[in-house]
Amino acid sequence: MPSQRYLFLHRSSTDQQPPSPARMQEMFAVWSAWMEKFKARVVDMGGKLKSSGKVLTASGVMDGPLVETKEIVGGYMIVTADGYDEALEMAREMFGMMGPGTRIEIRELAGP
Repeated sequence: MPSQRYLFLHRSSTDQQPPSPARMQEMFAVWSAWMEKFKARVVDMGGKLKSSGKVLTASGVMDGPLVETKEIVGGYMIVTADGYDEALEMAREMFGMMGPGTRIEIRELAGP
């Protein structure tokens, strides 16, 4: 089992339209196949993030995410891989379940 852990941040634009029911079925099929293939590598399924939150700065706390942002982080997960190349391949296989304007940011986690 690979020991390197990676955070997948699922990002999309704020003006993204919801998928049609047929597209949702396609996305679910891709998701199911992806999960079956990589289930041993998923450390934390993460989840979808709610649209509201808080932002802490040195001057205080404000509601977030900030209104002026053009994209949102919609969800996350933590996976294991042998390196960035393998993590990228894992993420590429998820794209069939993502809509236009979406992307996955991949970050290696430091430490245990």
